[in-house]
Amino acid sequence: MTPAVALTAALVLLAILLVPGYVLLRGLGVLRLQALAGAPAIAALELGALAVVCHWTGLPWTRTTALGGLAVLTCAALPLRRLTMRGRQPGPQPRPWPPLLIALGLAALVSGTAWMIGAQDIDAAMQASDGVWHLNAAAYVRTLLDAYPVGALAPMYWGEIHYYPVAWHSLVAILPGTIPTSANLVALLGLSVVWPLGCASLLAALFPVGRRTVLDGMPVLAGTLASTAATAPFVMMTTLWPYGWSVCLLPGVLALIVTARRVPAFYLRRGSQSPWGGALAAALAAMGLVYVHGAAAFNLAILGAPVLLVASMEAVRGWWGRTPHSRLVVLGACAALVLLVVAGAHVFWDQLSMLLSYSRSRAVVSTVFVEALRDDVMIYRIPDAGVGSALLTVMAMIGVVVSVRREIHRWAVLAAALAMLLLVASVWAASPLHILATPWYVQKSRILPLLEIPVLVLAMTALREALAHLRTVRERTGPRGGARWRRVVAGALALVAVVVPVATAAVRAPLHERVVAYAYQPEVSVWPVMLAPGEREFLESSAELLPEGAIILSEPTNGSAYYWSLTGTEVVFPSLRRNSEPDRLYVSEHATQIRTDPEVCAALGRLGAHYLYLDADRSEGRVPAGGERARWRNSLKNFPIGALRLVATDGTHSLWLITACGWEE
Repeated sequence: MTPAVALTAALVLLAILLVPGYVLLRGLGVLRLQALAGAPAIAALELGALAVVCHWTGLPWTRTTALGGLAVLTCAALPLRRLTMRGRQPGPQPRPWPPLLIALGLAALVSGTAWMIGAQDIDAAMQASDGVWHLNAAAYVRTLLDAYPVGALAPMYWGEIHYYPVAWHSLVAILPGTIPTSANLVALLGLSVVWPLGCASLLAALFPVGRRTVLDGMPVLAGTLASTAATAPFVMMTTLWPYGWSVCLLPGVLALIVTARRVPAFYLRRGSQSPWGGALAAALAAMGLVYVHGAAAFNLAILGAPVLLVASMEAVRGWWGRTPHSRLVVLGACAALVLLVVAGAHVFWDQLSMLLSYSRSRAVVSTVFVEALRDDVMIYRIPDAGVGSALLTVMAMIGVVVSVRREIHRWAVLAAALAMLLLVASVWAASPLHILATPWYVQKSRILPLLEIPVLVLAMTALREALAHLRTVRERTGPRGGARWRRVVAGALALVAVVVPVATAAVRAPLHERVVAYAYQPEVSVWPVMLAPGEREFLESSAELLPEGAIILSEPTNGSAYYWSLTGTEVVFPSLRRNSEPDRLYVSEHATQIRTDPEVCAALGRLGAHYLYLDADRSEGRVPAGGERARWRNSLKNFPIGALRLVATDGTHSLWLITACGWEE
C-alpha cells in the first residue's frame, strides 16, 4: 500500500463523513460546530438508505454508486435552508474560533500518533479474534456488491440469512485501497477526528464561550484535549470495530440532542436557528447512530434519555395544567413512547433473547469502582497500572456537587450514575441487576464509554466553577492584605483544574499506544495470534500462484482465514466459529479419511476447495500470547501428506493441492 493511495483513501473518507451530513444539518439550521460533529452520523444514515435502495433496485454497492448517491442527497439538501428559515430572520453565526481549531488539531495529533505508533503500518491486519471476522465481512460486501443489512453477510453465516449491522463494513468496502487499510483508516479517523470533534461540539453546547477569550473557553479547550484520554474508544476500535465506530459517533449525536431543546436553559448554547430543524437533526443523527450498531440505542437511552428527561420535565410542568386537554396530550405521548418500546422489543426479540441469555464469569464488585476511578481498560488481558485518569475523575466528583448546587448539567450526573449501575451489574452475576447489562454482553469495556462522556462533562463543570470563583475573587478583593492570598489560592485551584485534564491526556497516550500494539503487533500482542511475523507475506505471495476462483481449505485460526481479506482468495472457513453446514462439517471431521472415504472428496468438490493451507508452528513464532487455538474439534491439521502436492512453502507455512481427489489445479 503506497502512501499516495492511503492518503487518497483518507481524503475520500473525510469527505464522506463530513460533507453530506454537514450540508444537510446546516440546511436544518444547525450551527456549524454541531453540524460538523453530527455529520458522520448523518452520513451513516444516508449510506444505509442508499444501501437499501441499491439492494431493492439491483444496483451494485460500489464506490461510484455510493458517492453518486451521496452527491444526489447532498444536492437535494441544499434548498432545505430556505424552507427551514422561511419567516425567520437568521441570527448571528459564530465564526470558527482559532483556539478551538488548535485544540482539535492537538487532539488529532495525540490520538493519531498513538494509533500509528501502536499499529506501525496503516495496512496492518488486526489480530484480535473479531478482527478477522470483520475484515472478511467487509471483503464480502466489497466483492458481492451488496450492503443490505439483512443477508449481505450470508457467506459469514454459511449461507444463512441474518440481520447484521453492516454500516461499518459498507463504509470500509467503498474506500480505495486494501480492506485492512480501509478498516484502519476508519479507526484512525474515528479516534483522532470524529471522537474529539464530537466531544468539542458537546462541550461547546454545554459551556458557551461568550467573549471568546481563552480563559472563558477553557472548559471547551481543555475538555477537547482531555477527550483523548478516554480509554474505551481505543479499546473498542482495536477489538470491536462496528461497535467502536458507534462509540466514536456518540458524542456528536449527543450534542445535537442536548441543543435540540426548544427553549434552551441559560447555560446552554443554541444548537439550531429552527426549533423543528434542531429536533429533526437530532432524530436523524440518532437513527444513523443506531443503524451503525443496534447497541447504540441502549447507549442513547443511558445518555440521551437523561437529557430529554431533564428537558421534558419543564415542558410537562408547563403543559400539565395549560388546557383541559393538555393532560391527555402528555399521557398520550407517554403511552406512545411505551408502545414504541414494546414494538421495538417485539421486532428484535430474537436478538434481545440472545442477549438476555448471555453470561460471563463474575468478578469482584469492589474492583469496578477502582477501575472506574482510573478509567481502566476493563479487559483483563490488557495491563493498566498507575493512577490512570483518577485525577480527572476526582474533578468530575467535584463537578457533581457543582452540578447539583447550580442546577446545571444534572443529566450528566444521572447518566454517570446509570453507567456505574451498569458496570456493577455486569460483574454482579448473582444479582437480578445482572440482566441490565446484557445489551452490552455484560462486558465492562463496552459500557465504559457511557461513563467517560458524563465524567468529561462533569470535570469541565468543575473547571468552569474554578474559573468563575477566580473571577469572583478578583472582582471582590484588592491586590493587598489577606485578599491577596485568596487570589493566590483561587488562581492555584483554577490552574490545577486546567492542568489536570491536559496532563491526563498526555499521560494516557502511552497506554493507548500499547492498546493498539496489543491488537496489531504479534511480538507484543496480549491476544492469541493468528498471523506470525512474515506469514502475511507468504499468504500474499502464495495466492498469486493460484488459479482464479481457487478456494482454500484449512483450520481458520492458523492464519488461513486472512486469505480472503488480504488477497481476495476465498476460504472454506472465513470465520473462527464452528460450522454447522453439512459439507464443511463433514470435511473438518473426516479429513484424515480422504483416501478411504469418497464422501470427503465429494464434499470438497461441492465446496470447490481444491487447496489446503498448513501451518507447522502453531506458536506463531513463539510470540508471548501464543498462537490462537482451534475453536472446535477438527482433523484438518492432520491431513495426510500423501494426499497432497506442494504448491508453495516458506519452511513453516505451506500451500498444497489436494491430489487425492484427482484434481490437477
